[in-house]
Amino acid sequence: LEIGTFTGFSALAMSSALGPHGHLTTIEKDPDTAQIAQKNFDGKPWDSKIELKLGDGMDVLDQLSVSDPEGFDMVFLDANKKQYSNYFTKIMELGLLKKGGVLVVDNILWKGRVPQLYTKSEEERLEEANQFQRKGVMSLVEADKYAEAMHKFNTLVREDERVQVVMLPLRDGLSLIRRKA
Repeated sequence: LEIGTFTGFSALAMSSALGPHGHLTTIEKDPDTAQIAQKNFDGKPWDSKIELKLGDGMDVLDQLSVSDPEGFDMVFLDANKKQYSNYFTKIMELGLLKKGGVLVVDNILWKGRVPQLYTKSEEERLEEANQFQRKGVMSLVEADKYAEAMHKFNTLVREDERVQVVMLPLRDGLSLIRRKA
């Protein structure tokens, strides 16, 4: 399961590694981006293994809990960052991640802003944000809102006794979360 298809790059990479009976369900909210992703899937040797579902991720997860009650071996989360905590809670409550399954979560350090919330002064972060804004990157206030949401998510996962988590500080940060119970 992939939550957040965007143009389909990660879905193509994952589906190319699936076994002969493997299947990937990917969810995208934006119809324009979903259309681009579908065009990228069409004609690929493994396009029959990809099912693109259009809709709000939280709503589609509810539908999947009914249509696939056994859950998924792997879930890749790369969607609305401010909703990561809600996605995690729903995935766990609905049993969408099998016991022993892995939830892979992208952007958990949000451009390095998550640790900076606690290691740099506001003045230092403001100066850095001004440099980013000159390059056309989001404002400090908006970046910090995302970083705070990611910190909340990271804390939620770390404190959940049903899972084991490994955080990899590669690029924007990646978490590997294994469901143990």
